[in-house]
Amino acid sequence: MPFRAILVAALAVLSACNTHLVGRTDSPFTGQFGISVPVPPPSLKAAPVQYFDVQGNLDVEEPVADTRVFLYDRSSGRGFFVYADQYGEFEFSAVKLDLTDNCLEVWSEEPGPDGQASGHTFYVADIDADDKTVVTMELAEEC
Repeated sequence: MPFRAILVAALAVLSACNTHLVGRTDSPFTGQFGISVPVPPPSLKAAPVQYFDVQGNLDVEEPVADTRVFLYDRSSGRGFFVYADQYGEFEFSAVKLDLTDNCLEVWSEEPGPDGQASGHTFYVADIDADDKTVVTMELAEEC
């Protein structure tokens, strides 16, 4: 299930080491993905640890009901999962993230023994030059 990354200001997760076997992995996690700063502080550099909302879309024609989307910050060891809605949209609320030290791993899994799992995609979130905006970069390899 593809998932192309278009980041505004968001991310996703589960656990530091995969404690479950991944089913079929068809393609990398693709779709739309973004992070938003609910109320940006005067300076993100002065306060790099913030709570962010992470939104995205699976970017598939027919999303499977109860597909889970995982977000894992390898740096902090915090992970989350949410269910995508009927349109493939998902949102993680109030994700605590250090903009000076993070490695976000994102993937999705369809339910059931025959459900497909996406590949894992990695992102880093950083402070933009304006000191008020979060920029994200998709990595070619694991971080």
